[in-house]
Amino acid sequence: MSASPAVMGRQQTGAGRGQGGRSERIAVPAKWRAGQAVVIAIIFILAALYAVKGWRGPVGETAPGEKLNPIDLVGFVVLAGLAWLTTPTAGVIALTTFQEAVRRRWMTALLAFALVLLALSTFFTWMQTGEEKNFLRDFGTGFIIIITMLMAIFLGVALVPPEIERRTIFTILSKPVDRLEFLIGKFLGLCLTLLVNIVLMGVAFLISYTIFKLRREGWAGAMEVIPGSHAGLAFELRNMASALVLQYGQIIVIAALALTLSLIISNITAIVFCFIAYFGGQMSSYWEHLDQHTQGEGGLSGPVQGLVKVVYYMLPRLDKFDVRERLVNDMPVAVNYIWKAAGSGLVYAAVLLTIAYLIFSDREF
Repeated sequence: MSASPAVMGRQQTGAGRGQGGRSERIAVPAKWRAGQAVVIAIIFILAALYAVKGWRGPVGETAPGEKLNPIDLVGFVVLAGLAWLTTPTAGVIALTTFQEAVRRRWMTALLAFALVLLALSTFFTWMQTGEEKNFLRDFGTGFIIIITMLMAIFLGVALVPPEIERRTIFTILSKPVDRLEFLIGKFLGLCLTLLVNIVLMGVAFLISYTIFKLRREGWAGAMEVIPGSHAGLAFELRNMASALVLQYGQIIVIAALALTLSLIISNITAIVFCFIAYFGGQMSSYWEHLDQHTQGEGGLSGPVQGLVKVVYYMLPRLDKFDVRERLVNDMPVAVNYIWKAAGSGLVYAAVLLTIAYLIFSDREF
């Protein structure tokens, strides 16, 4: 991000300077804080509703041993904390980051390619004769996550290092911009960019799927609900939209990882580690099974067992975000399923951003 005139101009009034040339953080307007308080109150109301009833699975799926996970509630706390830390300065930086991201030619080309392929996805159903509908669901959701993951990784590692290399960071931080505001603004700008892209691709895919269903079954046939055999178009669209929400949560975790790693290691190394974390996180259930296996008699040796534990606890649980199997089997992606994944993802992202801030705040500019 270059030294944005919007950021500088809007934050100049009332700004003070600290010792040693460091800028002081300007006070957040009372109206902004009032709005934040309302948002946080809504978040805690949703947390209360979730704790009372929302954590239960759909009728017929709630297992006897199912219980409320404390991490689910911690996710609400993280969300409320992010809402409180998002200041007007962070908002301006986020908007500038978004504007710069959409101006990148490779981003525009990648999005255009994805939209065209999703719009034409029905032409590939011949590859799985007799299972066209399931193929289309799996292809569409899988393709969207691949494209958005690439965007999250390559944009995430290119947010802060270029500012340091071009020395624009000196100009930005010499103004009343706190380092925490700067990082949060960058991260929120990345999240906004990914949100816009996944919404555009999701809409293109859902429209393509709807046209496919209506051509094959007609309006009455597509909307008909037959328990156990035909869920109906409305249910399918709602389910796939829920799956896209989960996919957005997954790429937010990857984006936070990419941003954090870019402050520690080189961009190329960070990209490699992000891909490793993504594919390793998709195999979280395997690492969990392997970890449990090592605890029994005849398990793995001590060093290997320790390595398995480290891998298991360090990798994000990305397998929780993958619901393509539920889509294929017409199983509802309910609110409790979405938040159980999103809550753990928010906690993981919060830890990563905290590490990023500690590293970034310790640097001398």
